[in-house]
Amino acid sequence: MIISDLCDEYSVLVSQNKAPAYGHDNINVPYGLVINDDGTLVAVRPLGDFSGKKPIHIISAPTRFPRSSGIVANFLCDTVTYMLGYDTKGKPERAAQAFQACAELHLCVLDGVEGPVASAICAFFTQAPQWETAQYLMGDEAWKSSLTMNFALYYDNGTQATFVGDFPNVQEAWNTYYDQEKNDNESTLVSSLVSGKQVVPEKIHPKIKGVAGAQSAGASLISFNAPAFCSHGAEQNENAPMSKREAYEYTTALNTLLADRDRVQRIGDDTVISWAHCGNGVYPDLFSQWQNGSMGQSAVKLDEKTVKDATHALAQGRPYDYEGIHLSPDEKFHILALSPNAARLSVRFYLTNTFGAFACNIERHYQDVAIRRPNYDTTTFLPTWRLLNQTIRAQSKNAKVSAEMAGAVMKAILNDTAYPVTLINAVERRITAERDVSPDKAAIIKAYYLRKTTNEQFKEVLQMGINEESDYLPYVLGRMFSIYEQIQLAAIPGINTTIKDKYFTSASTTPARIFPILGDLAAKHMRKTWQSKGLKIKLDKTLGALTKKVGDRYPSRLSLEERGAFQLGYYFENQKRFEKTNKNTEDAEQGENND
Repeated sequence: MIISDLCDEYSVLVSQNKAPAYGHDNINVPYGLVINDDGTLVAVRPLGDFSGKKPIHIISAPTRFPRSSGIVANFLCDTVTYMLGYDTKGKPERAAQAFQACAELHLCVLDGVEGPVASAICAFFTQAPQWETAQYLMGDEAWKSSLTMNFALYYDNGTQATFVGDFPNVQEAWNTYYDQEKNDNESTLVSSLVSGKQVVPEKIHPKIKGVAGAQSAGASLISFNAPAFCSHGAEQNENAPMSKREAYEYTTALNTLLADRDRVQRIGDDTVISWAHCGNGVYPDLFSQWQNGSMGQSAVKLDEKTVKDATHALAQGRPYDYEGIHLSPDEKFHILALSPNAARLSVRFYLTNTFGAFACNIERHYQDVAIRRPNYDTTTFLPTWRLLNQTIRAQSKNAKVSAEMAGAVMKAILNDTAYPVTLINAVERRITAERDVSPDKAAIIKAYYLRKTTNEQFKEVLQMGINEESDYLPYVLGRMFSIYEQIQLAAIPGINTTIKDKYFTSASTTPARIFPILGDLAAKHMRKTWQSKGLKIKLDKTLGALTKKVGDRYPSRLSLEERGAFQLGYYFENQKRFEKTNKNTEDAEQGENND
């Protein structure tokens, strides 16, 4: 399914001139070796942009052959070792062999091809390597800097130099060579897993580049390199048979999508790409902002209101049109997450659905994590990267989000299923270590248990704000703990260490052991003289109401779910306090201004 969808995407990319035609790759070629009719090197032409550290000039050249440690030549475009026979590694014999392999490839491909261009290419490779001429024409400094770069053959017809791969007879010769199928024991026809047609299976597929954490030279999405992975006498990728064209199409589509860095996301260690069946890039742009908020990279930046309006319309099954942007809820959309694994890639997940279905699930997720926040926190959408960062220590440079958990969380969001238990466990560990409940962590607790709990009392408190009517004991205890802390802060202004630092974790796990201690401390603090009598009366009244709800029912131990309720009660009671403080301050300032 993944391979078939990528092959379909390849056709779309080619139609948009975003991917090279079959049998070709987009290659960075900074220099052109200009030859005349008798194959003599007459010039070395710098190509493209040389303003940066690395010169850039992308051309559509005959596709690269997989090369590891052996000698494998490429057609029309390669390094100085293959094209000019120059020794860059202190191995002159190997350089000579590389040039000879390159010459044999070109003579084989162009065998029987007529015309001055084909003759010039053959003449170039039948002569001795012309690297000394190239060094002289370029100059020593440019020559040294070019030794790791690609060179392509250009033909000088007397008026201008043209890349030899652009000539029709050379193109036709290459396509014939690239498509040819050898009639030997290895060319048994089998059914393709992609098309179902009878094909000669391609043994080695092109590498995939651009996946974070994988080898920079590229990694394989499909590979079989040990007998244990093979069956029925099939070797290498014959175990997942597809034609050379199909292997080229899916790898080229994947590499093209990965090369568009504005539309590639990182979730934990995974690299995530997405695409719409129609090829419209606005779909992955909106998806990127769904996941990453304002931090997301995208070719088209959408403001927060546009994102919200578009999401709501699509989730309701309505198309969205705005300033030339048209989004259809029925458009087929694909999301692929790849995880690095040395020289191979593993698929973390692959999801396909309509764009409207994904919008509906993401809107539901944002509703689930919506929570009352402090005035300074203007978060509308909690981005996935920030949600995941709540599971690690913020101050640590080496802390990493679990790749497995990140993938599971993203799947839960996109499929509208329960969040993984690893998420709540990781958040609970951070709360235990930090002895505090941040707005983001409270949002995660609320969202997690909205989809998980069957406790109706608990569901009543899983709201955006505080539920003062709830009698759910763990929730009420969390509110009480906040009131105890407020009493201590008011009684001892400027205190550096509060009961939260000493008792929060134990109070949320073993209330029967801790709350009597907190009650005694609060009684002592209430006997002190306070600066604000009004606040003292208010806190005493609130504490009395909460104590009445609890009575003498202090549980000996709270479960993980009950701890979540405790933490939400504490968080919401704190937010209520800050909201009232801010409101009182605003009222006071308004009164002063009126005076």
